Amino acid sequence: MRPFPLKQVCLGWHDAGTYNKNIEEWPLRGGANGNLRFEIELKQTLSSQSSFSGLVNALKLLQPIKDKYSGVTYADLFQLASATAMEEAGGTKFPMKYGRVDVSEPEQCPEEGRLPGK
Repeated sequence: MRPFPLKQVCLGWHDAGTYNKNIEEWPLRGGANGNLRFEIELKQTLSSQSSFSGLVNALKLLQPIKDKYSGVTYADLFQLASATAMEEAGGTKFPMKYGRVDVSEPEQCPEEGRLPGK
């Protein structure tokens, strides 16, 4: 897999990987909610896993698309980029559903340590 598609896959994973089915209240339950666009979330991700430092570049690459299609949420855009990158790299084509809701402020991001394996 080429480096760029890998970063898009990581972007989707890190945005969605904080989901906790045992928490009912949104946005506390985490999941794909566009939280990686906030500096605090990027710092937590980057400080814990230096191999994912390319996430900032992946975000910069997606920003013009978000600017052009402002009605698309960051959460949907991150998941679409991840699924498209996997497909372009020869992986599975994932059926997509849209309508995810973005968190609106950094205080709504899940607490640090929610990604599996931490």
